[in-house]
Amino acid sequence: MARAISEQEALEILGRRENHLWDDKSAKAKGASLQKIACAFANAEGGEFAVGIEDRKTGLEGLDRWQGFSYEEDGNHIHPTLVQDIKPAVPYVIEWLEIEGHPEQGLVALVTIQKSDAVHETAAGETRLREGAASRTLNRKEAIDLALSKGASSYEDQGLSKLSADDLAKEEELQSFLHSYSPATDPHAFIHKLRLADEQGQATVASAVLYASNPPSVIPKKCAIKIARYQTSEKAGKREHLDGTPITVEGPAYWQIEEALRIVTEIIESVPSMEVDGDLVPVSYPPEALKEIVVNAVIHRDYNISDDIHILIFDNRVEVRSPGVLPGHMTIENLLTERVARNRTITRLLNLYPDPPNKDIGEGLNTVFDKMKEAKLKEPTFRNTGNSFVVILGHAPLARSHELVMKYLETHEEITNSIARELTGTGSENTMKEVFKRLQKAGHLERVPDKFGNKAAWRKPAARETLWDLDEDPPS
Repeated sequence: MARAISEQEALEILGRRENHLWDDKSAKAKGASLQKIACAFANAEGGEFAVGIEDRKTGLEGLDRWQGFSYEEDGNHIHPTLVQDIKPAVPYVIEWLEIEGHPEQGLVALVTIQKSDAVHETAAGETRLREGAASRTLNRKEAIDLALSKGASSYEDQGLSKLSADDLAKEEELQSFLHSYSPATDPHAFIHKLRLADEQGQATVASAVLYASNPPSVIPKKCAIKIARYQTSEKAGKREHLDGTPITVEGPAYWQIEEALRIVTEIIESVPSMEVDGDLVPVSYPPEALKEIVVNAVIHRDYNISDDIHILIFDNRVEVRSPGVLPGHMTIENLLTERVARNRTITRLLNLYPDPPNKDIGEGLNTVFDKMKEAKLKEPTFRNTGNSFVVILGHAPLARSHELVMKYLETHEEITNSIARELTGTGSENTMKEVFKRLQKAGHLERVPDKFGNKAAWRKPAARETLWDLDEDPPS
């Protein structure tokens, strides 16, 4: 039986743009077309598509795009398409919707495709994958890689003995989320539809991460965000470098991300950074870059590892350490070209918020690189360390070290190794010495007389002869 929704709810559905988790199809769409979109969603993070909505390219607007079936029986082909024609059958739920007061618009089938541990093929033998607002056919190697990365199951699907489905339905965060969710859905129906509870009626880890008021109280693993400020540029922060007590952020994922970003931004803006003119100014990262890194840490961390996300703020960098190494076939080398979601339910449901933190799914790290470049900061670096994945955002400008040194000397008489390291983001004293020696050999610098050891300094030479380009070898 179809569910009647308001005209406003219908317009909200019609207003959705096709993305990694949503698509719409005409009532005239054939089974092969539905197979492709269903396979693509099931092979990725799951998703929803509506059958009975005309494409914007037709020129139709508003409610005119809602051109559904006259009767539910007219959409009987949808069920066998998802069960018989796709191998193996995709996990799905179909809900029929009609607009209250507009029976002439017909019935639309809202199809929810669950994430799947299997790799699905169409009747034609195609393995499809959803990427952004489109779906593509994988080649044989890509299909094998997808199967390897799928694994048997994810820890986010485990049931929790300390949180029942009934308790989850009462959580304030879930009720607040559903208040803005279209079409309007009862908490228990939502939990059942999205499989946020196991067969024993226990809420899953994913549901607790997203909606529990205090996830660490019901998840038997650490899952907070710890924020610490170290007043040093050394590779490893020590207790004596700590500025105050580290801050712990606990709560539903959406709130946790926003609160962590607020605190981190506040701390970062209190960290002084040296400009090329020698002035000390507050450190500033592109907010989009910082947000993407924190969001990725929350949605892609391994919740089976009992550890918190650690955000460490140093004098010359910010490190975000996320529990768990890269999943599946992911490597540091293919981070920008491949994608595997360890926690597909968390990723998907976080994206359903009105202003989702993971708005551009699959584009996050590319955004980080682009924004750091726009801010003329060096690109981020990554490393797998033990049982965690680390992202490092440095304060250092994009210019080469020797250029920054010479720019500094335009307004200062001399420069020391420590000032140059702070200015350029160079961690090694010896590396900085090599920069000075190369500048000296090129005739750009000379040692300041009578200054040695930790007081050693460099300056522009008093009388300058013909200088050679630093990108060329010096004359013999």
